[in-house]
Amino acid sequence: MNLGVYCETLSPERLADPAVLALLGRYRVTLGHALRFVDANARFDPARVAPHLELAERVRAAGGRYALWPLLPKDLGYWINERNLDATARMFDALLTAFQRYGCRPDLLVADIESPWRQMERVMIPGVSAWRRVASVARMMLENRNPMRFAWAVARLNEIVGRVRQAGIPVSSAVFPFLIADLVNDGSALQDYLEMPVFGVRFDAYNAMFYNSYLPQAAPMIVPPGAAPRFLFEYAGELVRRRGASAWVTLGSTWEGVLPGNAENVYREAERLAPDVAAAKAAGAETIWLYCLEGVLYGDRQLTEHRTIDGAEAFFRVIVETAAAEPPPHDGWSRRRRLMEFILRDRFRFGPR
Repeated sequence: MNLGVYCETLSPERLADPAVLALLGRYRVTLGHALRFVDANARFDPARVAPHLELAERVRAAGGRYALWPLLPKDLGYWINERNLDATARMFDALLTAFQRYGCRPDLLVADIESPWRQMERVMIPGVSAWRRVASVARMMLENRNPMRFAWAVARLNEIVGRVRQAGIPVSSAVFPFLIADLVNDGSALQDYLEMPVFGVRFDAYNAMFYNSYLPQAAPMIVPPGAAPRFLFEYAGELVRRRGASAWVTLGSTWEGVLPGNAENVYREAERLAPDVAAAKAAGAETIWLYCLEGVLYGDRQLTEHRTIDGAEAFFRVIVETAAAEPPPHDGWSRRRRLMEFILRDRFRFGPR
């Protein structure tokens, strides 16, 4: 079992705390640490990378591994997507320059592929009805659908990722879990609708984000209450069957994260992860990540209530110690799955699969 944990907001200095390093080393965890570029003029200064590379050395010395997770300025989309690949190329080139300049590199680079920030803000508006959320998603999909542009984006991202891999650095992608419907259909419709080119790109790993603390609240028309572990089991299993050991799973969330509206939909206690861990293991996942370290180290949204070492360690213990167990079938999810996959059958065949 391989363990990883994402950290989106804590500084390299905070993570260099000996207690944090010892925790990561004790469980041989890969730290997926965000480097957030915020310059509105998109100047990707290689000097920004230096503190992260210093942290990488400390994490490795403690017994863990270090994955760099670069994020674009929010006005450029924050996450990598179909519309910001030129900026992504400049960002990755700056990273490669920094690795050469400082004589150090991460063990892994994370390419977080998600819809543009402004679109995600719109569909994740807190407090709106499920129907209004569905309408926002439908509007986004209609705005985005462009098979020819999507095929170009797949080819362009393959070039960008290829340069990093040629430098000897593996690259993993963060994968929206519903995109696995495209794998089932051998198509790319949903990836195009959401501007997330993933499965046609040659990544070293495909890390599906099953954030079951809030997926039933965010998408109840697809994942009804009580169905989340079964959804995880079936779709993680589909990913494992098609991608083997390069199929990874991320569980969560232990903290609200950077998008508002989910402060109550988090796993504050480690044991709440157990059903998802059991389902992921039963699906055959050999690498399990957790989002996020903020919720492991702190017990509140404001990140002021420090957990005890034992309390923080409990999140990794539950992943290691929980046995595989297949969740029971769920009729509501089964019906929704058939409908979703039927609707998303790809009528266009542009670009690589």
